[in-house]
Amino acid sequence: MARASTTLVDQLVTTMNSLEKTRSKMETLLSAGSIVRRDIEQVYSGLFMKGITSFEYVIEALFVGLLVKQFDPTSKIVTRVTFDSHSVARDVVFGGRNYVDWFPYQHTEKRASAFFRAGKPFTHLSKPDKKILDNLLYIRNAIAHPSSYARRKFEQEVVGALPLTGVERSPAGFLRSPFRVMPYQTRYENAASEMVSLARKLCS
Repeated sequence: MARASTTLVDQLVTTMNSLEKTRSKMETLLSAGSIVRRDIEQVYSGLFMKGITSFEYVIEALFVGLLVKQFDPTSKIVTRVTFDSHSVARDVVFGGRNYVDWFPYQHTEKRASAFFRAGKPFTHLSKPDKKILDNLLYIRNAIAHPSSYARRKFEQEVVGALPLTGVERSPAGFLRSPFRVMPYQTRYENAASEMVSLARKLCS
């Protein structure tokens, strides 16, 4: 029986809330002197990678779910083809591979144009939305692939001219740095909020 695609957002929110509890707990331990800055930076890197992986899963689950009529599509979403099973749909969408790249997001848009009329809902993100996705990818790459190229793209595209300290110019330091003061929010917390917001737009 088909269900609302917003259930994927609910799952993502649950994951993000769990990650936030871990973040808050580790900050408390740092304040108490139980861990050191290197520890907390590793935590932020891990939390971000778990968060963006969970967001990527939303895209994949929505894509395949719509093709097998697992979710109720809105009137704006028209599939070019449907499948009777997830395994068959995944085989076709993945082209026989074990996984596909959903980022950079242009990959998702191109793939969507082949399976959905006008590529919707995957092509209706705004230009600012796509810029957010690009920045999330630069951060992810700088953490997962600490090559000179990934680090340079992170510094150029994400850090840029932001008034950050030397510590805050690393991927983990950047995520832990303040995004705003009132109410206080780290850039990691803002990134998590952005991922949930983008997931809502895709699943609405």
